[in-house]
Amino acid sequence: MTKKNGFDLRREKKMKIIEEATLELLNKKDISNITMDEIAKSAGVSKVTLFNYYNTKDNLINTAIQNSFASIHKEYERLIESDLSFEQTYMELTQYKMKKIQSTTSVFFHNVMQQFASEQTFFDKDTQETSDRLVLRMFQKGRKEGKINPAYSDEVLLMFMHIFTEGLKSQAINSDNLIKYSPQITQMFMNGLR
Repeated sequence: MTKKNGFDLRREKKMKIIEEATLELLNKKDISNITMDEIAKSAGVSKVTLFNYYNTKDNLINTAIQNSFASIHKEYERLIESDLSFEQTYMELTQYKMKKIQSTTSVFFHNVMQQFASEQTFFDKDTQETSDRLVLRMFQKGRKEGKINPAYSDEVLLMFMHIFTEGLKSQAINSDNLIKYSPQITQMFMNGLR
């Protein structure tokens, strides 16, 4: 692994600031109403810097969203690979996911869906497969601990998780109640897997 020089480190730090500023704006405003001038001002950089690093507004927005999801994935992976028990792992993942949902507005979700609709490669098949592999690693942990019925196939467990995850996105579910009752929901989920 090559050591990064000061220039590369400063560039990465600046890009992180730019992407965080972009995510903050995406959480507040529709993409069509966000300008490169506004992102530059919010990040404390010049507009020229934005174009030097990202070339286009779409590329900047896509990069910011994808890097945000990548950091979420890293946290999931860290928790799954930890020494926590299966139930503790699932509880930590659920709480982390709830905090992320709580800090994300419907405007942000709309913006992500808008980007996805306009660029079909935004979320590729590999992204879903990577996510599914993480979920299966968590289930393997549960199987080893005797917490998951071995008769349930990986395919059925993944389908169950997809249904469960989609249900969490429902507008009919109050996010405050979801946080409040997450320990009980987790227990119901765990008991259904035995």
